[in-house]
Amino acid sequence: MIESNAEGEINKCVHCGFCLESCPTYVITRSEVHSPRGRIMEVKLNLKSDGIDTCMYCRRCEIACPSGVIYSRIITSARKPDVFKKIMLKTLEKPKLLYVATKGIMKGNGEFSLRIREFIKQVNLPLEINEKNANLYVIPGCIMSTYFRDTVKNVVSFLQKSGFRIKIINGCCGLAHYSEGEVKGGDISLNELVKDLREKEAICLSSNCTAHMREKGIKVMDLSEFLIKTGTKVNVGEPFVVHYPCHAHLDGLSIYLEDAIKDKENEMEMEDPSFECGAGGAFFLFNKEISDSVIEEKNRKVRASKAKVVISTNPSCSLALRKSGLRVVHLGDLLH
Repeated sequence: MIESNAEGEINKCVHCGFCLESCPTYVITRSEVHSPRGRIMEVKLNLKSDGIDTCMYCRRCEIACPSGVIYSRIITSARKPDVFKKIMLKTLEKPKLLYVATKGIMKGNGEFSLRIREFIKQVNLPLEINEKNANLYVIPGCIMSTYFRDTVKNVVSFLQKSGFRIKIINGCCGLAHYSEGEVKGGDISLNELVKDLREKEAICLSSNCTAHMREKGIKVMDLSEFLIKTGTKVNVGEPFVVHYPCHAHLDGLSIYLEDAIKDKENEMEMEDPSFECGAGGAFFLFNKEISDSVIEEKNRKVRASKAKVVISTNPSCSLALRKSGLRVVHLGDLLH
């Protein structure tokens, strides 16, 4: 049964096709089945195809849509996670558990383990800091906590040297749950994450997580915003391009990401900076062929720019970009 808020969005769609070229899966497959318009029609007519499962939940189509269709409401209504995905989502809620699970999976020789090892090269226990009278809360994000611990450590070290007392909040914002249609579970995870936040100033190191939390009414700044607010800019030091994480771009965070970089003379021009990275949350684990094709297309755009490094402030994006052999750094890695 279609939920009422999704039905309203379906009825807004006029099937104009402006969404097609914004959709990474359509760009790769050239198939209506793998397009937002095709998926909307599938839900409307209660048809069955693999189109619903191949949506990367990047929401780029929402930017392109002249009718203002909030496509995410449709796809989250149409999707329901299986038992394995539900377990995966629960694991994300506890970064310590994610660490243990990833370490175990990486030791295996099955197809899933091999796929994990293609993307993840290092896994660590999340950094835990809770200073007395903390005046700045840091939310790394579940993936950032375990797969990019060095970045978290570098940001925290910079903030402490700048005079801030830090409390790290490890957990999951619920965006991964929404991507799989587990809306209720996503809201529960988010509420657990921010239950102690109250009016404390908080920054998030995973830009798509920042965007999701803000969309849900949580007061939080992306690291890029915080750097601009405090008058801090980073130097890259060599030719670079900036990747715009999809949800962060939808929220308008790309402006801050660009403004936080000082040596703009080193920035190279890249075709469509917000084009999907290929990770799509957990999409890369379950849709290998399409994911790899999107990664290849993103890789082509980066290499055409002649950049030596890619700035990425979202960890799943960084995993996908790094898989192509690109040098990928977070703004936090450039803080000294």
